[in-house]
Amino acid sequence: MSSLKENFWGPVTSTIDWCEENYVVSPYLAEFFNTVTNLGFVFFSLFGIYNVWKNKSSKAYMLAYMGVIFVGFGSWCFHMTLQYEMQLLDELPMIYVASIVFWLTYLADPDCHNDTMIRIGLVIYSAVITYSYIIINNPVFHQVAYGLLVCGVVLRSIVLLKKVPNTFVYEKPRMRALLWMSALGFIIAFILWNIDNQFCEHLKMWRSNVPFLIGSVSELHGWWHIGTALGVYYFIVFSEWVHPTLANSPKRYKLHWVGPLCYLRIVDNKKQE
Repeated sequence: MSSLKENFWGPVTSTIDWCEENYVVSPYLAEFFNTVTNLGFVFFSLFGIYNVWKNKSSKAYMLAYMGVIFVGFGSWCFHMTLQYEMQLLDELPMIYVASIVFWLTYLADPDCHNDTMIRIGLVIYSAVITYSYIIINNPVFHQVAYGLLVCGVVLRSIVLLKKVPNTFVYEKPRMRALLWMSALGFIIAFILWNIDNQFCEHLKMWRSNVPFLIGSVSELHGWWHIGTALGVYYFIVFSEWVHPTLANSPKRYKLHWVGPLCYLRIVDNKKQE
């Protein structure tokens, strides 16, 4: 029974085994907290899909949210099993979804006239990274490839925000805030992820001396999941908003909040603040 509990999915074959102790909470989840925190990707994205449908916005944003759900599913499978095949199911979709998000920055730009070439380029990039990563089998290669896409998204977002006329006195400050919250979500999550990597033994020692629920707060890779889920959610909301704004659409939107999540609703121009 002890062997079954410790290795329900078999020996660890992934190239990464995170700081969370394996099979402590459940014999079926190798890393319990790193697994269940992926529900953030699912819940936030389902909420986003509903709002895109409600606003009758471009289906491209639904595609982006569905991609994020797939990332959460892959990450769930990876942390649940710590198998190499599931690691690929976690990491490679990150490249694909980051490519979709990068494409959204061009979709929203009325000055972009090479949409087809951009899509082809991103498909080729994703295919090359996939093939290379399977051969190289080095997580750092994946992280660099993913980081390049994120940097591209950041730069394109700055360009898009600058294109929003200052006459949009309600929209522009809130769009800027969405970008800042998106960036902070990723930055804070990245910092916590690295603390989890660099100070793992100290975190394990602390967890062993405090009650279980208190110790669970220090499962920092799980916070990486939540932070990045929020970060990408805020960015897709920004994209959904900036697209019709730059296209001079007659539709005007108001930003609403429910807890940490925001959503757009079409309003009558006379009611626009």
